[in-house]
Amino acid sequence: MKKMKRLIATAMLPAAAISLAACGGGDEESVEDYPSQEIEMTIPWSPGGGSDIEGRLVADHASDQIGTDIVPVNVPGVGGTVGLEELTDKDANGYNIGQIHEGLLVAHHSDVTQINYDSFEPIASMSSSDQILAVSDDLGVDTLEEFVEYGQENEIQFGGTVAGIPRVWVEQIGRELDINYNLVGYEGIAEAIQALAGGHIDAAIVDYPSGSDFVESGDMKFIAIGTEERVDRTPDLPTFVEKGYDITMGINRGYVAPEGTPPEVIEKLEAALEETANDEDYIEAVENVGASVNFMGTDEYNEYLDNQDQIISDIISEISEE
Repeated sequence: MKKMKRLIATAMLPAAAISLAACGGGDEESVEDYPSQEIEMTIPWSPGGGSDIEGRLVADHASDQIGTDIVPVNVPGVGGTVGLEELTDKDANGYNIGQIHEGLLVAHHSDVTQINYDSFEPIASMSSSDQILAVSDDLGVDTLEEFVEYGQENEIQFGGTVAGIPRVWVEQIGRELDINYNLVGYEGIAEAIQALAGGHIDAAIVDYPSGSDFVESGDMKFIAIGTEERVDRTPDLPTFVEKGYDITMGINRGYVAPEGTPPEVIEKLEAALEETANDEDYIEAVENVGASVNFMGTDEYNEYLDNQDQIISDIISEISEE
């Protein structure tokens, strides 16, 4: 009974005075005083991939907007689900946030994890990365036409996270191009790219920041991009669409907080991320690594995730029924 009285009393306080300690924050602090300590950002992937690179850019630039340090922490494992599962158990006090993208939705509908985007409080989407079909230099193909011809006579070994969005993309490419293919599982795009550069696999779906150095060094080649039209940074790279294939691929990287994080805190984080997304230094930094700023506020991001969840659920169901 005493516990119930305390809960009722808390509910009657003004919103700005709600104690973050009630959300696991330790020492009492009102939302009005937030933030008063550093914020930890879980990046559920290994260092070096596109998600890690873009997450660190967000942390660096958003720290100035929110008024405290945002500290990235890599917690890789099982297609990005280990770090996010750990995040669900962290204090919902505004000092724990994490990065997600469409891969979490694939992992959920593939029965890899019980958590999904709605296990969190979505804050905002910050950037998007166009996805590119890259092949090993050892494969001996230079164009998409040669790739299709090779794949119709041989089995192409793709690398990627089996429990992530690459699984969906590989299925789309394999079916649309009518090639023989197999997906070799790796823990994140960084590992898949290392395998591709070493000639251990034939192909992978990568983003520009993750693969550009390996292309410049001659270890792999970009042969098609999953955008509707060609992009300025790779003007000579054709799209699947212009080659007659109905394939588009992209990732939107966003940020979430543990379920139960106070709405007023989510609003402060959303505002800081929006200011970051409009900052010219951040925009330049994101574009320099080959990505694009794509801000969606809390409401719009929730709607986007709802729509993507239905699309991915349908695709995984089709795959499972075969």
